[in-house]
Amino acid sequence: MTGSREEELHAAVSERSDTGYASAAATGSAWTTAQTVANKFVTVFAMLAIARFLSPAEVGLANSAASIGAFVFVFAPFVMGDVLLAEPKRFTQLANTGSRIAWVAGWIMFAILAALAIPIERWSDKSGLAFLVVIAALRPLADSVLMLGYAHARVGLEYRRIAKVEGLVNLSATVAGVAMAWLGAGPISVTLPPIAALACKGVLYRRSCSGFAPFDRAAAPEITRRFSIAAIGQYANNVLQILETLVLLLFASETEIGYFGLAFQLAVQANTVVAAQLGAVLQPIFAHIQHDPVRQVAGFVRATRLLSGIAVPMSAMQAALAIPTFAILFEEKWTGAIAPFIALSIAQSFMFVTAPSIALLKSQGRFGTYLRWQFGQLVLSALLFIGAVQFGSESALQLAKTCGVPVTEDCGHALAIALASACAWAISCPIAVHLGGAPARLPWRTTIAVFVQPWLIAGPCALLTVLVWHVLRRAIDPFWADVVTLTAVGPAFLIAGIIGCLMTRRESREDFQKIASRFTRRLKRG
Repeated sequence: MTGSREEELHAAVSERSDTGYASAAATGSAWTTAQTVANKFVTVFAMLAIARFLSPAEVGLANSAASIGAFVFVFAPFVMGDVLLAEPKRFTQLANTGSRIAWVAGWIMFAILAALAIPIERWSDKSGLAFLVVIAALRPLADSVLMLGYAHARVGLEYRRIAKVEGLVNLSATVAGVAMAWLGAGPISVTLPPIAALACKGVLYRRSCSGFAPFDRAAAPEITRRFSIAAIGQYANNVLQILETLVLLLFASETEIGYFGLAFQLAVQANTVVAAQLGAVLQPIFAHIQHDPVRQVAGFVRATRLLSGIAVPMSAMQAALAIPTFAILFEEKWTGAIAPFIALSIAQSFMFVTAPSIALLKSQGRFGTYLRWQFGQLVLSALLFIGAVQFGSESALQLAKTCGVPVTEDCGHALAIALASACAWAISCPIAVHLGGAPARLPWRTTIAVFVQPWLIAGPCALLTVLVWHVLRRAIDPFWADVVTLTAVGPAFLIAGIIGCLMTRRESREDFQKIASRFTRRLKRG
């Protein structure tokens, strides 16, 4: 039974491989990106609604609970999926073994955080935090439900099915969160729906899983070892994602945490569409060609060049449109989030390579390298963040005022740490690209060019957008100047920036045309 199932899985992959892994990557990226874009419209509306229903302090409390959970979850069960993906030819043989180990880790992580909930609330002196921490403690159990089915779909390159499941469940979770906020659930409406969504996805993915080999006691120690290394590396990455909030939790108020939390959630939306989804697509494809590192790295460089031509202009434009966006869409109580949003948007112009770089390192089975890179960045970031909060708040506020960015006196810590975050990612991301390309001896000049070349076009486009906005504000009513800039001027310069970046690289232009044409053909076929 197991052998038959494994043959079916590899047959499905081989069938896709006949048209080339590049085609699979293009099709997969198109499907996952399409569902993400569709959901982002709902997500942005949900964020606007939640920002009106909840106060900055409530948003900050929810972010605090999620950050505490990420800090405690050292052995995240979903990482087992990465371990299994690194062994695509043995997936069905190792699936149940990995799943059982993941469940053990999930229950241990749940028990630890749930037991710490009340002491954490007493230590932090934040009323209501304990209950939110207990909800956050459910995350590893939801991850355990999701891990095996999702990994099975990815190793089989079932991108169309993944897009449908992700789109349906994410939409439902977003709507549920808004409904809960409207009904007065408070910060629970931010904490609970994403966790419930993970479990629902797992149930849907597992419906097609069968025929796996039973638990292999002999293979368990090696799988556990690889999982431990990968999990610690992923833990460092998880802590990096919430390190700013953890530092703010120690030195700042709930309001400042709320400012930073909203700014971060808004800043990462575009990056999620153009980059994060591609990491999930590329990892199984890279794993299938792990015997050919030159081909792996060449595909990775080509993908990051294409991404940079889209992500960098989008990040620069986010920063340029920050003030009119907040003026139109958010209430005055969120003014303190504008300057952090600008800094974090600039950080996104480097962070777009994170997901593809991690996907490459994991598919190469280089979990030790991944771990060392993440811990190096963690140490650097911790030093920068603590120093920024302790000594840089006043300077950060003065810098924002000098640049004409509106601030409030209670957003200094949030802004200082956002600026430090941008610096940390600007240092770490080129290192990530270079480490991933090491098996093929990727030169540093190629690495640096991935980031620098798009800014030569995106930077002037962003500055022109700000200049036109200033001119419009002097010529017409400020409200209508903001509307025109947000709906016409910004999009026009964004399109110009993307086209300019793609035109300067022939291969990026060709790749973009292939993705668009393949996806169009797929849609026509139904």
